[in-house]
Amino acid sequence: MREMLGHGPGRVYLLFLLATIVALAATVFTGLLELPPGGEPILFFGWMTMPLFTGVSFVVAWLVAYVVYFFFFWPYR
Repeated sequence: MREMLGHGPGRVYLLFLLATIVALAATVFTGLLELPPGGEPILFFGWMTMPLFTGVSFVVAWLVAYVVYFFFFWPYR
């Protein structure tokens, strides 16, 4: 972690991960994942519920960030 903080792209990578954690927490705490009483669930692609879509997008964002950092900005090649 110390090496990543000393490396410019490493700081950007860690800030991106922090931003996704904050965005996920904000999504959960604002109630966007909850189903309103008597309401229909929010569906993406006709079958993905909002909590599943949020979780999958969170994991995909972390995976893309890791791949970009590892293959393009890794300081120990």
